[in-house]
Amino acid sequence: MIFSNLRELDTNIRAGAMLPVYLLYGEETRQMEKARERLVRTILGAEDSPNLFRLDGSRAIDWDSVGDMLWSVSFVPGRRLVVIDDLSLPLLHAEELCKLTTLLTTPLEGAALLITCRNSLDQFKKKATAGAKLLALCDKAGGAAQFSVMTRGDVAKFARSLALKRGCLLDSEESLLLADYCSLDSLRVQSEVEKLTAYHAGTGKITAEDIEAMVAPTVDANVFQLGDRLLRRDFDGAMAIVDDLIFLQERPESILTILTMSFVDIYRAAAARRGNVSEATARRELGYGGSYRFTKAAEQSRRLSRGTLAAILELLAEADARMKLSGADGRVVLEVTILQIMEALREERN
Repeated sequence: MIFSNLRELDTNIRAGAMLPVYLLYGEETRQMEKARERLVRTILGAEDSPNLFRLDGSRAIDWDSVGDMLWSVSFVPGRRLVVIDDLSLPLLHAEELCKLTTLLTTPLEGAALLITCRNSLDQFKKKATAGAKLLALCDKAGGAAQFSVMTRGDVAKFARSLALKRGCLLDSEESLLLADYCSLDSLRVQSEVEKLTAYHAGTGKITAEDIEAMVAPTVDANVFQLGDRLLRRDFDGAMAIVDDLIFLQERPESILTILTMSFVDIYRAAAARRGNVSEATARRELGYGGSYRFTKAAEQSRRLSRGTLAAILELLAEADARMKLSGADGRVVLEVTILQIMEALREERN
């Protein structure tokens, strides 16, 4: 059984129609962990039951031992549950898949198997891969639920809801800023909201200044913010971000790569707009999914002419070649490239 959305899984849990096998897979860690613990409580009645066996899926799994746990006679009343958390697909070789197939095709009486798998959804869509085979097995033996990455709007809404529950107000723009700073990681958003609301002692309004002062942006968020500062012709702000990243021991090559990605996103968004391709279609065809990157790129693409954007991409490509081929100082190359981009932007304004 495939649960097409989390509401269907939640309905199944509330109905108490427990399946012998559950697979929770995808990239949204917070929701996956929440569903996992709810299943544990529903199946066993408590999280500390002696009938609960937890295994670390990042290491090789002894499937014979898993079978023993599921089929052995328990001296404690109630169902037995084996939880394999964060199953590693690269470790799921042909022999392991064969044992797992035997395990899942044998009826489980008075026991259940729960597997979580934190991986890109692409690994479950490609035929003949370990992820696709695992999904097919669990679909046939029990149920599988997909946990997609939350969109920028979803994460912002989640942040606002958390802040409100803790007695603070978080407006729409500020919640989007927080989502960007955390690169849409809902677990980190939860932690940062707890910190921000504690600072306000559960009362008051969380401002953009609070977020900028108390929340450290992820590297990706910082570099994408660098691109935004450049487009705003804020040279001092752009160089301050570079200084911060270098201080945090980020390599200039990595900064340049992510900066290039942000302008490639803008180029793709501009091309989609020129071709009258809808944002939803462009997201799907270009593989952005629910990422906020394409939405942000679509907004930024309106600030640049086609010629200026092409010139900036050429500057970034030349900088990449200088870093890789000439042995030049990476920071110097990065700073010179930022100066050149600023000059190209000034020429467009003039």
